[in-house]
Amino acid sequence: MFDNLAIDSWQKGVLYLITIAVLIFLHLLSRMKVKFSFRVLIALGLGLGTGLLLGDVSTTIRPIGQLYVRLISAVVIPLVFVSIIRSFTKLGNSSKVRSISLKSLFWLLSTTAIATVLGLFFAVIFNIGSGMDVSDIVYSPREIVPIEQVLLNLFPNNIITHMSSNQMIPIIIFAILIAIAINTVAKKKPEEVKPFNDFIESTSTIMISLTKMVIKFTPYGVFALMANAAGRNNVETLKTLLVYILLMYGVMVIHFVVVQLGLITFVGKLNPIQFVKNVFPAQVVAFTSQSSYGTLPVTVKSLTDRVGVSERIASFVAPLGANVGMNACGGIFPAMVAVFTANAFGIQLQFIDFLMIVLTTTIASIGIAGVPGIATIAATVVLATVGLPIEGIALIAGVDALIDMGRTMINVTGTMVSATLTAKQEGELDLEIFNKDKSNIEVVQEL
Repeated sequence: MFDNLAIDSWQKGVLYLITIAVLIFLHLLSRMKVKFSFRVLIALGLGLGTGLLLGDVSTTIRPIGQLYVRLISAVVIPLVFVSIIRSFTKLGNSSKVRSISLKSLFWLLSTTAIATVLGLFFAVIFNIGSGMDVSDIVYSPREIVPIEQVLLNLFPNNIITHMSSNQMIPIIIFAILIAIAINTVAKKKPEEVKPFNDFIESTSTIMISLTKMVIKFTPYGVFALMANAAGRNNVETLKTLLVYILLMYGVMVIHFVVVQLGLITFVGKLNPIQFVKNVFPAQVVAFTSQSSYGTLPVTVKSLTDRVGVSERIASFVAPLGANVGMNACGGIFPAMVAVFTANAFGIQLQFIDFLMIVLTTTIASIGIAGVPGIATIAATVVLATVGLPIEGIALIAGVDALIDMGRTMINVTGTMVSATLTAKQEGELDLEIFNKDKSNIEVVQEL
């Protein structure tokens, strides 16, 4: 007994030394301006190695990961609330702007909804998440609520209560109602709503800054979460994460080929192969940079100079697509995380839960997609809405960096599909530019 205690104390001492060394190392990498995704991957590897080396003792540093999850949860509600109000009040009132805005939003949101359905379908078929050990996470089972009560609960009653209970849909609907009221007053008396709009703009800036601060903590949280996961799971259960990664990429490929290129072919009546050649530069930059915002200049250039979209629509839809929708981060990812979490915790999702996930991902993607860590924020919103434990994010946080490249490319491609279809419907697509042959040399030169 005493020998076991001595061994356990020795292992904990080693764990604490390793943890301190890793945290300092990750901080130094940050100071050296090492790319964020690389730091997350390094944290993933170090956490995995620590967990496999020290076993159950590694769960001791789990509170570091729990702190990260708590901080993420804390920023979600205020961020979503102000972002949705801000997005709806910025659409403008002129008929032409409304026409372009509505068509752009339709394509951005409809493709995100389809992406969500695809993510749900394949996640359920492959039963991802089953076999994960979540015995150390305290979770109260959900109540079975009648369908009529579920529908009634979608609408706000007491907004403070909704916020304190993480009831996202009523919060989102209330934010939309406020935005509609602002736009109504702004048509006649814009000066009366200007102070509130300034307040929302300022609050949005502050919340995005706060979110950036929280996201910077990701490598440290990932190290602790991965060490905890590896320490309490055997190699066989860790294979579940590999299945999740492969399935994520598989669903993204299907969405790209069937949905995005399918819309270009059958709705836009355009050559899908030519479209891929035209948008290739933006896809490459998106994949390598893992940033929709960072890709914006190339996205706009590809739309105008290679696809033939008018500058007006390209310059409008490209930034809009970096803030609304996002097929992979806002649709596929949160849907699959929800199923992964439900299976890990042994929770049976009902048909109404799947409907709620589709509804939540579609609506919540308005306004929050442009903030840092959108995928994590979107997944948190979905988990809270369906009543699943937020800790589900911790189960996949360690491998998130491995799929972010593909997610960003699908997000940017979705934006360019939406811009192309909108331009075609508005008569602002130059087919001569679209069909012009682009050599590989030209692509390299543009990059």
